[in-house]
Amino acid sequence: MASAQDFAVSRQSFIYKADEYRLSRIKNARVKVNTLKDHLLRVFIIGMIVSSVIWFIDPEGMALIFTPFGFITGALSALATARKYELQIEFEHTDETGLQWITVVKGNKPADMAIFSEQADQLKQQIA
Repeated sequence: MASAQDFAVSRQSFIYKADEYRLSRIKNARVKVNTLKDHLLRVFIIGMIVSSVIWFIDPEGMALIFTPFGFITGALSALATARKYELQIEFEHTDETGLQWITVVKGNKPADMAIFSEQADQLKQQIA
């Protein structure tokens, strides 16, 4: 569980534990509430990525056997790391990636949602 002491907003950076983001690159902040649809999509995508890596390594023979196990392993790992609330920042990268929403921290408890909302509000005030 995250606490308010894990966060710091200074004139030049936003800090969560050991991660530091420059305020000049942050354009927005939000708290995202993940729905069942979000979780199912994440489970499917991670399962497909893991199974495709197995298929890429050995496209013939053993991949036919291990690809379903790879999908199940990826899906279970996605389920194990699923969280209901996410504090996200819209971050401008230095390369061609451009603007992208990045998850800073995740949590499951309603207390996490309150902390994330408070941090997002503080961050919005600082970057405005």
